[in-house]
Amino acid sequence: MDSLHTGSDELIYVQTDKVSIIIKGRTAHSNIHQEYTPNDSALKVFCKDRYEVSLNKCKLSDSLSENRKSYFGIYSCTPIFYEQQNYEIIIEADDAYEIDFWHDNYNIRNKVTRASRQHNIFSGIINFGNEIGLSDLVIKLKGEKYLCLVIEIFPTKIDYKEDYKNIVADVTREVYNLVFDFLKKTYISYRQGDHVNNSPVEFFAVIRQIYSDFIRAIDVLLARPHHILEKTYEVLPEYKVKRIDHSTMRWIEKHQERVCQSNHTILVERALSVRKQITYDTKENRLTKYMLQQTIKRLTELRRNYQQLQRDTDMDIVKQIDRMIQGLNRRCNSSFLAGVNAHEGFAGMSLVFSLAPGYRDLYKYYLMLLRGLSIHGDVFNISVKDLALLYEYWCFIKLNSLLKDRYELVSQDIIKTQGNGLFVSLVKGNGSHVKYRNVATGEVILLSYNPKAITLPTVTQRPDNVLSLQKKGTDIQYEYVFDAKYRINLALPESGYFKAIDRTPGPEVDDINTMHRYRDAIVYRNGADPFQRTMFGAYVLFPYTNEVEYRSHRFYKSIDEVNIGGLPFLPSATSLVADMLDELVADSPDSAFERATLPRGIEDKLKKIDWSVRDVLIGSLSNPAQLNICQKYCFYHIPVSKLDESSLPIHYVAIYQSKRMFGKAAGIRYYGEVIKCIPVKRSAILETPRNSDEAYYRLEVKEWNVLSKPIKVKEAGFVRILTNLFLLLHSSEVPELLIRSEEEYRLYSELKRIANHASIAEEDSNIGFEFEDGCIAFLDGNINVHKNGVDCGRYTIEHFSKYPRATIRQIRSDMNRCRDCN
Repeated sequence: MDSLHTGSDELIYVQTDKVSIIIKGRTAHSNIHQEYTPNDSALKVFCKDRYEVSLNKCKLSDSLSENRKSYFGIYSCTPIFYEQQNYEIIIEADDAYEIDFWHDNYNIRNKVTRASRQHNIFSGIINFGNEIGLSDLVIKLKGEKYLCLVIEIFPTKIDYKEDYKNIVADVTREVYNLVFDFLKKTYISYRQGDHVNNSPVEFFAVIRQIYSDFIRAIDVLLARPHHILEKTYEVLPEYKVKRIDHSTMRWIEKHQERVCQSNHTILVERALSVRKQITYDTKENRLTKYMLQQTIKRLTELRRNYQQLQRDTDMDIVKQIDRMIQGLNRRCNSSFLAGVNAHEGFAGMSLVFSLAPGYRDLYKYYLMLLRGLSIHGDVFNISVKDLALLYEYWCFIKLNSLLKDRYELVSQDIIKTQGNGLFVSLVKGNGSHVKYRNVATGEVILLSYNPKAITLPTVTQRPDNVLSLQKKGTDIQYEYVFDAKYRINLALPESGYFKAIDRTPGPEVDDINTMHRYRDAIVYRNGADPFQRTMFGAYVLFPYTNEVEYRSHRFYKSIDEVNIGGLPFLPSATSLVADMLDELVADSPDSAFERATLPRGIEDKLKKIDWSVRDVLIGSLSNPAQLNICQKYCFYHIPVSKLDESSLPIHYVAIYQSKRMFGKAAGIRYYGEVIKCIPVKRSAILETPRNSDEAYYRLEVKEWNVLSKPIKVKEAGFVRILTNLFLLLHSSEVPELLIRSEEEYRLYSELKRIANHASIAEEDSNIGFEFEDGCIAFLDGNINVHKNGVDCGRYTIEHFSKYPRATIRQIRSDMNRCRDCN
């Protein structure tokens, strides 16, 4: 076999005495980032005559083989056909022969047309788009297949041998048959699987392959059908009785009036006659007819569904199905089967279907039509989804899988299919989501696939995957976009991307801009309120495997800065996405808020809190009746000796209900704004009279308000507390009212999310957070971390203020390290 000249744009040249075919195109793809070897691809050639072949990049010798009817060869080579690339086909034949070009997909078939009025020359430009796998290019002479080239189209953005097959396997395993399509430009090989009730796509792939053998088995069966001798009994005059058996003798014994004796001879006037005849209405033949009728029914449904599709109909496919139906109908209605009643089955398997010619093969092929396909094998050829769409499906399914491994599934209505089985798709639109629950926090996690279009005053937005998180302590819905883009920029030298963005491969700039649009354009209107943002982050999922290299990419670092960027996502590269999911779910509301710029709720968060001001008094009660008096007359009183003058003014007062007095009703439930603070003698407080001249403060309250959520009591006794309004409205337990800085509040909020139990212990002027067997304390401007008495790390409060999320991640890591060491 000859190799083409270096630099030639001829990829394949095949010549016989009757026809020649040339395929031209670029010998390499500019966007490919995989390294292939000369054995990674192969060209298969099947021809009825001897042929010669020249193949670009082929380094092996000719492997032409011959049998009685044809010649064939398999030639190993470096991949030469890629997705999204144009190829020119030129076919030239002797004018004495009528030639035609054939491909199963008419979008390829119709691209190659006659190029000369006087000579047998055909040409055309074909492009396989995002479809990869094997593809048959067939040349027919006088309507018969003469020459077939089996080429292989490779992807440019993912690894064909590993990532692509794993994507197909993941999608097939998670949502059965979602990967299949009816008739695309390429196909991959499958073998018979173990499951039953296959889809119409699989059924058509199987019956196209085995139809000839299926018909041959039927014809053998019809030539030598199984039959039985059927006995019928009838009482006849003695001269008509020809056959008898033991049933005849028993009948005579019971009807002796029909017996007489004449001249020493015993005569029978009438007797039970036996007649034997061949019948084909057996249980085996009933099942045979049922199998044929069910196959006809499925073919009829397939044709009807195909013709009702809102796509172009390939009439050659319709004709092919019609020929199958006609062949089966003729054998059902023009043979002994016409007089057989179809029946689905019977108890036990007859040896006829195990041993009899025709029956054995027919049953085998019928089972093949019932069963589905497995991705590994080389028996059946079946089309799969466009790779870009397949990648979009896989991204959602893998995101769902990562969440399923970590959290409790609550409900789902996304793992369904729509359509008639020929073009199976995930359900898109409103209500398509999977809901999980974080067992540690009780928070709800919602993953939506292609959610309902979000109508805006400008342009409707519809991202691929949206992760929605409901955090405790806030009514804000934190949403994040994970958008699948089957695109990658390889950052080739001298390219604009290489110079302006980064020197390593990453997502396209246009896709990053789309993430900005999603994050900034998707807004929410809460009743009459103005529009507010709900998207706190947006990330491009793109096909790339080198996660270590990508960590230094500009679009990865941008996630920490503006919460927009890209994440590589393939079966061999899921760790960065998994870490991102873990962080988003573990974030406290404050951490989630800090990820975004100017999201919904910004007005409240921008209000500065002066932590040095402690103008809220948590006041205790001397008896349960005092609560009713305070509420009725809107006041609270406290001895001057128990409230330093430096603590004034008091702007709010809250009522502490102790466990000793109130039992299950203990806690802080009521608070009010102080409008007057009047120094009085105790005897002047007439609502609760006492004869005493002790100095008191009478705090007049504007009105008593009820906290949206009561603050729980943890301590047995009570020490009077001065706190601020922010802590009063946002604390869940009384010790939290002791927090004295934004850093302490932020750290405690994070600790409550990562620990099953967290408490506050105050010692001198320092505050510490205890949880499980660990402790974090604020000492001398530092945050000290201890675990089981072991020093696990130290961080400055200044560093925590600048990088709170990063510090929290490091604290978690240090604590886990200490736990593992112990």
